Amino acid sequence: MKDQCIMDAEQPQPASVALPTGSNDDQYFERVTRIAARALNLPMSVVCLDTLDQPEVIGASGCERDVVFHVETYYSRTLQCEEPFVVRDTLSAAGLAQERLPTSESGIRFFAGIALRLPCGKPIGALCVMHSMPRRFTRQQRQMLVDLGQMVEHEVGLRKLDSPDRLQVLQAIDRLQTQHALYVETFHRTPVAIAHIGRDWEWRHMNDACVKFFAHSRAPLRKTNILDLLDASDRARLEQAVQGLNRGRGVEILTLDVTFRLRNKHSKPARVQVALKQTTSMRDGGWLFVIHDTQAEQREKTARDAREAALQRGAHEASEGLRRAHEQLTTAERQLGATRVDLRAIADNLPVLVAYVDGERRYRFANSTYREWFGLDPDEIVGRLTHEVLDAGYFAAIEPYVQRALNGERVEYEVGATLNGSQRVLRGVLVPRRVHDQSADGYYLLVQDVTERRALLDRLRHQAFHDALTGLPNRRSFLERLDEACAAGGDGVAAIMFIDLDGFKAVNDKYGHQCGDKVLVEVARRISRCVRGEDLVARHAGDEFTVLLTGPAIDRAALEKIARAILLTLSQPMTFGAKIVQLSASIGMLPRDQAASLSSEALLRAADAAMYRAKVAGKARIVVHEPHDSPAGMPG
Repeated sequence: MKDQCIMDAEQPQPASVALPTGSNDDQYFERVTRIAARALNLPMSVVCLDTLDQPEVIGASGCERDVVFHVETYYSRTLQCEEPFVVRDTLSAAGLAQERLPTSESGIRFFAGIALRLPCGKPIGALCVMHSMPRRFTRQQRQMLVDLGQMVEHEVGLRKLDSPDRLQVLQAIDRLQTQHALYVETFHRTPVAIAHIGRDWEWRHMNDACVKFFAHSRAPLRKTNILDLLDASDRARLEQAVQGLNRGRGVEILTLDVTFRLRNKHSKPARVQVALKQTTSMRDGGWLFVIHDTQAEQREKTARDAREAALQRGAHEASEGLRRAHEQLTTAERQLGATRVDLRAIADNLPVLVAYVDGERRYRFANSTYREWFGLDPDEIVGRLTHEVLDAGYFAAIEPYVQRALNGERVEYEVGATLNGSQRVLRGVLVPRRVHDQSADGYYLLVQDVTERRALLDRLRHQAFHDALTGLPNRRSFLERLDEACAAGGDGVAAIMFIDLDGFKAVNDKYGHQCGDKVLVEVARRISRCVRGEDLVARHAGDEFTVLLTGPAIDRAALEKIARAILLTLSQPMTFGAKIVQLSASIGMLPRDQAASLSSEALLRAADAAMYRAKVAGKARIVVHEPHDSPAGMPG
C-alpha cells in the first residue's frame, strides 16, 4: 500500500447528509475520536460529515474543531480514496506541502484519513488522525483506521432509523467497543507467538511474542515472506499441508514441526499450528499461525509442575479462542461480541485469580478460579467491594500494595492467606488501569498459589544450613553466625569451643554405625542443655562439635564452668536398650580476647588446635588457647 492515495482531480462531489445531533450524539463521536487517538497512538482525531458541501466536525479529540479547514487539501484527497489516505510528512509530500498550522505548539506534519461512505459508495465525510511530527503508519494501524471508519458509518446508518430500540442499540455498541479494546490488549500481551498470514504468505498482523520469537524488529519482519524463513523441505511440507487445510479434509487445525532460519543465521526449531481464517474479505483471508518455541519448551519441561501444565493448556485454549474470534470479523459488532466470550474463556481456564477492580474497589470482572479458591460464583462477585469478598487477613496484607497500584505503580507481592481453612502463600501482580493517560481508575490483578514452591525453598534452605542427623546447625551455618558475631564487636563473641569425642570409633566398631548415630544425637542433646539460650551449638564433622558463646565477654571462671559441665555430661553413660556406651570428650576453648583480630576461620582453627593439645595431653580434659599458644591443660 502506498503512503498516499492520489485520485484524479475531477471526482463526483460527496453527498450531503442531514444527521440529527444532540448531546448524546456528540458524546458518541467524541468517544470515537478518543478511541482512535488512543488506539493509533496519535494525539489529534476528528470526525467530519459533509453538510451543504461543507465539512462539519461532529467529534474531535486533542485539537480545535476548526482544524479540518486547515487541512482542506488532505480532507478532499481522503474523500477521493478507497483506501486510507496517508501523508507521513506534509512538508516533504510532493504537491501537498503547506504552511505549518497553529494547532498547539507546532503545525501538522502527519495526516491519515479514511472516507466515510453510504452503502451506495458515495463519500459523506471522513475520520482523520493527525500529529505535529512526521510518523510512520503501519499496516495494522491502517486496518484499525478502516475498522473505526466502518463503525462511524454504521452509527450514521443507525441514526437514520426510526426505531424505539435505537437507544439500546447504541448502548450495546458502546459496550462492544470497550470489549474490543480489551481484545486488542489481550492479543498483544499473550506470551504465545500468534500471526495472521495472508494468502500471499505475507504478514498481516503479529503480536509482540511473534516479533520476539524471530529476534527481529517489527518493520523489517513485515518485509519478509514467512516461507522465505524456511528450508526447502520445510517450505514444501508447509505449503502442501496448508493446501489440504484449504480443501477442508476434515482437519480444522494442522500442526507441523519446522525449523526457521533467523537473521543471525541461526536455526530455531518450532512447532507451528495453522488454522484457516474465515472472513468475507479477500484481503483479510489467509491463516492464523500459532508458533511454539520447542527449544524453550524442552528447557522448561523438567521444571514444570502440574500448575504450569494447566497454564500451557490455558495458552492453547487462548490461541483457539483467538482463532474463533478472527473467524467472526465479518462485521465490527460480531467481532467485538466474540471477543468478550473469548476473554472469559481464556481467564476461566487459567489456574490463577484474574480480575479487574475499579477505582472504588469494586470487582468489575472475576474469573472462575474464584469459585475454586473462595467458593464464590464470579457473577456474584462482580459489583461487590473487595473487602466483602476477601479474607480479612488477606485484605489487610495486600492493602498497601493495592494503594500503590491505584497511585499508578505496577506492584508485585507475596503474602500468606487462609483459603478453605488452610494456610497458603499467594504471589500477586497488580497492574494499574489507565484511560487516556489519566490517573489509574482501577487495576488488573493476577494471583498465583506458590505454597508448594515456597515450602520447597524453605526445606532446601534448612538442609543447606543444618546437619541431617542431629538437627544442629552445620559448619557452614556456624561460620556464618561466627562472622556476624565478630562483626558485632565486644558484644559478639564471648568464646569458641571445639569438642571432639574420645573413643567414638570404638563405639562404631563394637555396636555398629546405627548405634553410633544414636550416640551423636544424644551428645548433641547433652551439649545443648549445658549452654545458654543465646549460644550456638553446631556439628562440625563426624564426632566433632563446636560451640559459640555470644554476648558480652565473661570471665575465665564462667567459661570453664560451662566447659566442665559439658565435659561432665558427656562422661555420663549412655544407655540404648542393652547397650551401654561410656565416652569422654576433649575440649579446646578460645576466649575472644585471646585472638580479637583473627578471622572466623582462624578463630575456629585456634580452638581446634587447643582441642588437639587436649588429646595429646591425655584426653578427657579442657585446654584453653593462650596468647603464646602454650599448652596449658586443665584436668577434667
